[in-house]
Amino acid sequence: MATDRPAESERAAQTGTRSATITRAAWIAILSLTGAFHLFRGAPVDGLIFFAGALGLALDAFGWLRIRPLDRERTARRLLSWILMAVLLLVLALAPLYGGVESVVVVAIGVALIPVVWPQPAVPTPRARPDAVRRAAFAWSVIAVVGCAWEIGAYFMSRPSPAAEFAFPPLSDLVDPFIASPIARAVLIAIWLVGGYALIRRGRSR
Repeated sequence: MATDRPAESERAAQTGTRSATITRAAWIAILSLTGAFHLFRGAPVDGLIFFAGALGLALDAFGWLRIRPLDRERTARRLLSWILMAVLLLVLALAPLYGGVESVVVVAIGVALIPVVWPQPAVPTPRARPDAVRRAAFAWSVIAVVGCAWEIGAYFMSRPSPAAEFAFPPLSDLVDPFIASPIARAVLIAIWLVGGYALIRRGRSR
């Protein structure tokens, strides 16, 4: 029986590695398709952002990308404090809705958090809970698929005429009334940042 344990551990490691490879390849394909769609609809900046994400994953898969791990909890807390203050200041004082400043801030947040969230073990650790991870992955996948399906459907169905565009609005148009006020935008951005920090803390504790 003792000789079976190393074999089981090896099989589990191989399964974890294969799953990580498939997941990485799927994300590269998804980000590439999303980038191509944004280029097709005339949003090159958005497309380049998604292509950059796909390129980063591809470089990491080939071992050509090295990002030094950081102390997640301490670094995330510091980043959260500074980013929260900077974002709220920019959004309240400078950034028009869907303007260039807002785009720069969002991209800067993503770049700043890469060293915190990127380094992950290729194989789940013994403390990992596969069932919980699987349920979370399924839930987030459903949310992402529904959102993407809505946006793609609204884009193609709204192309024939302005009336069709009014009848099939994208999600951004639906939420515009809720974020028109600077105060509402500040609250939503704070929730977004705190939620991201909570996910980092939760991932660290598993």
